[in-house]
Amino acid sequence: MKFRDWCEQNYTAPEKPWKGKQEQILKFWQTLPPSIPIQPVNVPTSDHKGSTYMYDGIRVTGSQQFINSVISRLKDVTNYNNENTELMLRYYQQVDKNTEQPLPNSFVFYAQLRGKKNAL
Repeated sequence: MKFRDWCEQNYTAPEKPWKGKQEQILKFWQTLPPSIPIQPVNVPTSDHKGSTYMYDGIRVTGSQQFINSVISRLKDVTNYNNENTELMLRYYQQVDKNTEQPLPNSFVFYAQLRGKKNAL
Protein backbone atom coordinates (compact mmCIF):
# COMPACT_ATOMS: atom_id res chain seq x y z
CA MET A 1 0.00 0.00 0.00
CA LYS A 2 1.32 3.41 -0.91
CA PHE A 3 1.76 5.96 1.84
CA ARG A 4 -0.77 8.29 0.23
CA ASP A 5 -3.39 5.52 0.12
CA TRP A 6 -2.71 4.66 3.76
CA CYS A 7 -3.13 8.33 4.75
CA GLU A 8 -6.42 8.60 2.89
CA GLN A 9 -7.72 5.46 4.61
CA ASN A 10 -6.57 6.47 8.10
CA TYR A 11 -7.22 10.20 8.08
CA THR A 12 -10.46 11.47 9.50
CA ALA A 13 -11.19 15.13 8.89
CA PRO A 14 -12.00 16.98 12.11
CA GLU A 15 -15.66 17.69 12.66
CA LYS A 16 -16.80 21.27 12.34
CA PRO A 17 -17.97 22.75 15.65
CA TRP A 18 -21.71 23.15 16.10
CA LYS A 19 -23.03 26.56 15.17
CA GLY A 20 -26.73 27.38 15.19
CA LYS A 21 -28.24 29.65 12.60
CA GLN A 22 -30.16 32.74 13.71
CA GLU A 23 -33.56 31.25 12.84
CA GLN A 24 -32.79 27.94 14.57
CA ILE A 25 -31.57 29.66 17.73
CA LEU A 26 -34.57 31.96 17.95
CA LYS A 27 -37.01 29.07 17.39
CA PHE A 28 -35.27 26.97 20.05
CA TRP A 29 -35.15 29.88 22.50
CA GLN A 30 -38.86 30.59 22.10
CA THR A 31 -39.76 26.94 22.82
CA LEU A 32 -37.90 26.83 26.15
CA PRO A 33 -40.15 26.90 29.20
CA PRO A 34 -39.61 30.05 31.29
CA SER A 35 -38.55 28.35 34.51
CA ILE A 36 -36.06 25.57 33.82
CA PRO A 37 -34.04 25.23 37.04
CA ILE A 38 -30.43 26.36 36.64
CA GLN A 39 -28.17 23.39 37.19
CA PRO A 40 -24.39 23.71 37.05
CA VAL A 41 -22.95 20.70 35.32
CA ASN A 42 -19.43 21.80 34.52
CA VAL A 43 -17.73 23.71 37.34
CA PRO A 44 -13.96 24.27 37.59
CA THR A 45 -12.24 23.36 40.83
CA SER A 46 -11.15 26.08 43.24
CA ASP A 47 -7.50 25.67 42.20
CA HIS A 48 -8.17 25.72 38.43
CA LYS A 49 -5.74 27.86 36.43
CA GLY A 50 -6.19 29.17 32.92
CA SER A 51 -9.17 29.63 30.67
CA THR A 52 -12.65 28.87 31.99
CA TYR A 53 -14.54 29.19 28.70
CA MET A 54 -15.29 25.46 28.70
CA TYR A 55 -17.06 25.75 32.06
CA ASP A 56 -20.53 27.05 32.89
CA GLY A 57 -20.76 30.81 33.13
CA ILE A 58 -22.52 33.94 31.94
CA ARG A 59 -21.19 36.92 30.01
CA VAL A 60 -23.34 39.96 29.27
CA THR A 61 -22.00 43.07 27.54
CA GLY A 62 -23.46 46.47 26.76
CA SER A 63 -24.77 49.45 28.67
CA GLN A 64 -25.34 49.25 32.42
CA GLN A 65 -29.09 49.52 31.84
CA PHE A 66 -29.08 46.55 29.48
CA ILE A 67 -26.86 44.41 31.73
CA ASN A 68 -28.92 45.25 34.81
CA SER A 69 -32.17 44.30 33.06
CA VAL A 70 -30.71 40.98 31.90
CA ILE A 71 -29.12 39.95 35.21
CA SER A 72 -32.27 40.91 37.11
CA ARG A 73 -33.87 37.96 35.30
CA LEU A 74 -31.07 35.61 36.36
CA LYS A 75 -31.33 35.94 40.15
CA ASP A 76 -31.66 32.16 40.55
CA VAL A 77 -27.94 31.97 39.81
CA THR A 78 -27.18 33.63 43.17
CA ASN A 79 -28.44 30.46 44.91
CA TYR A 80 -25.26 28.73 43.78
CA ASN A 81 -23.14 30.87 46.08
CA ASN A 82 -23.29 28.22 48.80
CA GLU A 83 -21.21 25.68 50.75
CA ASN A 84 -20.24 23.72 47.58
CA THR A 85 -19.86 26.40 44.93
CA GLU A 86 -19.13 30.08 44.81
CA LEU A 87 -19.92 32.72 42.24
CA MET A 88 -16.95 34.48 40.76
CA LEU A 89 -18.40 37.85 39.74
CA ARG A 90 -16.97 40.70 37.70
CA TYR A 91 -18.79 43.81 36.53
CA TYR A 92 -16.83 46.72 35.13
CA GLN A 93 -16.65 49.48 32.57
CA GLN A 94 -14.61 48.73 29.45
CA VAL A 95 -11.53 50.80 28.69
CA ASP A 96 -10.30 51.94 25.27
CA LYS A 97 -7.13 49.94 24.56
CA ASN A 98 -5.40 52.85 22.85
CA THR A 99 -6.25 55.75 25.16
CA GLU A 100 -6.94 53.76 28.35
CA GLN A 101 -9.99 55.97 28.90
CA PRO A 102 -13.32 54.52 30.10
CA LEU A 103 -15.74 53.80 27.26
CA PRO A 104 -19.16 55.37 27.88
CA ASN A 105 -22.00 52.82 27.89
CA SER A 106 -19.63 49.88 27.47
CA PHE A 107 -19.70 47.49 30.40
CA VAL A 108 -19.22 43.78 30.95
CA PHE A 109 -20.67 41.40 33.54
CA TYR A 110 -19.28 37.92 34.19
CA ALA A 111 -20.66 35.27 36.53
CA GLN A 112 -18.95 31.91 36.80
CA LEU A 113 -19.44 29.07 39.23
CA ARG A 114 -16.39 27.57 40.87
CA GLY A 115 -16.15 24.62 43.22
CA LYS A 116 -15.04 25.34 46.77
CA LYS A 117 -12.06 23.49 48.23
CA ASN A 118 -12.99 20.03 49.53
CA ALA A 119 -16.59 20.46 48.40
CA LEU A 120 -16.67 18.79 44.97
